Amino acid sequence: MNRALHPVPAPDDAGDQAVAASATAEPARPTDRWLAAADGLPALVGAAGTAERLLLLTHYGVDWDSWLGARRIDYWDVIFPERALQAAIRAANLRRWWQDVGTQLMSRPRNAAERREVAELLQAQSRPVLDVLRWEVEPLVLRVRIIADAVRAARVNSGPAR
Repeated sequence: MNRALHPVPAPDDAGDQAVAASATAEPARPTDRWLAAADGLPALVGAAGTAERLLLLTHYGVDWDSWLGARRIDYWDVIFPERALQAAIRAANLRRWWQDVGTQLMSRPRNAAERREVAELLQAQSRPVLDVLRWEVEPLVLRVRIIADAVRAARVNSGPAR
């Protein structure tokens, strides 16, 4: 059960151009802001997009003062993908996955906007998102790392950001 990650199609008519123009305004969700920092990396849609956004929110919610701070060297290649995969294998639904991965990685939303987005994302159909997390966690974590690096670079170049 190996499915490819699918990018968002490019706008091709006047209606899509209006949507694209509105996308250049201030992004509404925290993950929209983070994804916008990774210029040129196409956004994912469907279950893969939901999984990616949940992984982004998990990453940005990590408490680096916990045990994880001392293990940063292993975070991207071992800890993050393994904990996300283990939680996906054990979980019967997305809410349980979120609870397990959050506990394992000492992660929780940092503010009201992140809490709201998590709550919205957890309403997605569980099975397709869990399947993506089970079968494609490493490419998704790679994308999250690319996005996190881009956000970090943007903060360094422009000073403190949201």
